[in-house]
Amino acid sequence: MGIVKKQAYKNTAVSYFGMVVAYINTILLFPVFTNNEQYGLYNLLIGLSVLYSLVASLGIPQIISKYFPFYRTPDRHHNGFIHWTAILSLIGFVATTILFILLKPVIVHEYIKTSSLLVQYYYYLVPLALFTVFFNFLEMTGRIIYRTIFSSFLRDVLVRLITTVLLGMIAIGWIDFKLFIVLYIVSWGLICVILLVNLALSGEFSYRVNDLKFTALQKKELVNYGLITVVSVSVYVLLQKVDIIMLSAIVGDAEQGIYSWYFNIAMVISVPASALSRTTYQIVSDAWKAKDMKNIAGVYNKTSIVQMLIGCLLFVGIISNKANLFSLIHHPKNIAEFNAKIKEFNIFIVIGLGFLVDITGGLNTYIVTTSHKYRLVTVWVICASLLCIGLNYFLIPTYGGMGAAIAYLATMAALNLCTWYYIKTRFHMQPFTAKHLIVIAITVACYFLGRYLWRIPNTYVDIVVRSGVITLFYGVSIYLFNIAPDVNEKVDKTLIKLKLRSQ
Repeated sequence: MGIVKKQAYKNTAVSYFGMVVAYINTILLFPVFTNNEQYGLYNLLIGLSVLYSLVASLGIPQIISKYFPFYRTPDRHHNGFIHWTAILSLIGFVATTILFILLKPVIVHEYIKTSSLLVQYYYYLVPLALFTVFFNFLEMTGRIIYRTIFSSFLRDVLVRLITTVLLGMIAIGWIDFKLFIVLYIVSWGLICVILLVNLALSGEFSYRVNDLKFTALQKKELVNYGLITVVSVSVYVLLQKVDIIMLSAIVGDAEQGIYSWYFNIAMVISVPASALSRTTYQIVSDAWKAKDMKNIAGVYNKTSIVQMLIGCLLFVGIISNKANLFSLIHHPKNIAEFNAKIKEFNIFIVIGLGFLVDITGGLNTYIVTTSHKYRLVTVWVICASLLCIGLNYFLIPTYGGMGAAIAYLATMAALNLCTWYYIKTRFHMQPFTAKHLIVIAITVACYFLGRYLWRIPNTYVDIVVRSGVITLFYGVSIYLFNIAPDVNEKVDKTLIKLKLRSQ
């Protein structure tokens, strides 16, 4: 777990800094300089490009993660594995783009009444998806050699900082919303080039290909695995994006913009899971190769409890700062526009619970995906997607954004319950202990502490004091109950360095 701890801490720090930038964009800038329909389009383009890129990738990132350990060679050629997967990625993107162009009349027909902006920006999805495919390929290539921090910085920090600058340019009238979208797409191309140069300089890969036929590769096995996993991964991501896609199609971009605003705020809960996964995923893959079940079980348990305790703190912290959240966005020109957000805060609570359920499951889905039973994941996520789409179809027309939130929570709960039960019965491991119940109890106590804490008139001071009191109470409680020994170890080392306690 040494690599996990070192890189996870750094990835978490990078992710949290990116989260701060994202919150500035989401809470302070987008509401002022774009309207609900434009913000809804922005999120819709991102959601559709992610699905587009996943289908186009043909499961290549998952192939790299699972099979690279089998083809790694000291001469850095790796049997041409990286070159072959890059070629397959390009083929997948070209084929998907042709399909995307042919399906334009069908897609446009679904959105022309409720999302006219998407019709105007339809072909913008092509370069955005291309850069997403390229970046995902390069990021996974970095993961397999345990170089995860730089790609995290590029995606979680640099792109968001560029977005901040672009929103500022809208504010002073240098660019309009259309040029904002163009430059946002260009920023993704920029980070792809930067990451490519970084990996090229790592010295871990050779440019040369000794065997253009790639005879050492089990190509049929690799392609079969890729096609199966691309279905499961695409459908899993669809579960994260189907709500905004269906909201735009059924009730329009404006309603979807409000929902997306809450969803993006709730996404902070998944930050610890994203940070840990960038390192732990490859460790699980390597452990399967070595048949080291004890290591997998240990990583499974530790990631579950760490992700849960950080996620719960963020969840209760946002709820406790509800009044401050709306004070920050309460602008005279936007009072009517954000009245809906104030009334619909429960959307955040339901979505947040969905994120908590998902991250508390730890690495359950990935453990099965990298095992010999990986085909089961495809079945599960297809069933989950049908459940999610069905719930959205019946709930959105009546309840709008809240209907989509309920569908998301129910689907995440069902998917994680099935995965947990299978791992428990088939592999005889499961991450949950009494410590998870203690975390829930501490979180509830923090909720009441934040609810009845005196409100300071100054919003910024209240945020600092309220968040500080809750974090202190939560952190001390977690430490005293020794919920996460790795975290306690890190705290102890820090206290010793600061000479606040003896060894």
